[in-house]
Amino acid sequence: MTNQNIADSIIKLLFEVGVDGETMEYIIDKLGMRDQMIKQLTPQEDIVELERGEEVMARFTKQQLIEYTREIQERCKQATFEAIKNESFDFENMVELELDYNKQISVEFDEDSLYREIECVIDDAFETDDDSVFDEATNVIQFMKKV
Repeated sequence: MTNQNIADSIIKLLFEVGVDGETMEYIIDKLGMRDQMIKQLTPQEDIVELERGEEVMARFTKQQLIEYTREIQERCKQATFEAIKNESFDFENMVELELDYNKQISVEFDEDSLYREIECVIDDAFETDDDSVFDEATNVIQFMKKV
């Protein structure tokens, strides 16, 4: 039996069974042909390869890379917002009140102290060790597969 005949038989079987797109994607994944199919079906100018030296570390379509980065940004924004929202800042150390000779109160606010406090809170909200960063990146990729 030739390769063409084998292919035709498999195609006929797939039609008879009523294979949907999701199952076909599963079959392509199991055959180890996902990257090849993406490369063949996606215009080459739309492929972004992230390389380290000569090795391709990740391959995304332009849209996938945008979605990946957008999800990372959204997660960072949410973590930052939660960290700041849940922090009780000590404003007493940032505000200086002074009563002058005319019985006027002047208020000085140390804006730099506030920014330093916020930066510390944000730093504490993110785990930046290699394992944590890797876990977050793979979690986003898994999240993208579900969407």
